[in-house]
Amino acid sequence: MDNASQVKLLNMCMIYDEKKDMVITQHRVKKTWPGFTFPGGKVEHNESLVQSTIREVKEETGLDINNLSLCGIVHWYNIKNHDRWMVFLYKTKSFKGQLLINPIEGDISWVSLDELKKLPLSIGMSDYLSLFLKEEFSELYNTWDEEICNEFQLF
Repeated sequence: MDNASQVKLLNMCMIYDEKKDMVITQHRVKKTWPGFTFPGGKVEHNESLVQSTIREVKEETGLDINNLSLCGIVHWYNIKNHDRWMVFLYKTKSFKGQLLINPIEGDISWVSLDELKKLPLSIGMSDYLSLFLKEEFSELYNTWDEEICNEFQLF
């Protein structure tokens, strides 16, 4: 059995409509990470971080996005098996297309940022918002194992 730690690369994107002052939310219904969040997912082999974000947003929302800006990195570290999850956070105001009806990952909708903060968010999402919305932070760091999830540290 291989005891080597693993690194998982993930992404998430805040899609912002300046005219309406709203963002796309996704209400995840799967067992892992239930609650409201922004679209995103795994980085596949042989694709860049930006390419993976564009692909994930298209798959989960139906929207085509471009002009992505990196706004932070979330770093999860498992204190028992030493796995690392790196979530690259992007935002964009540039999108086109129609939202999917009945998407597999969960319902998607436009909400204001004030409304978003009142919704039942996915684990860590309230902390992620600091990176999406405040330029003075660039990293969130957290440790976890199968039993505990600690507080995030902002850097």
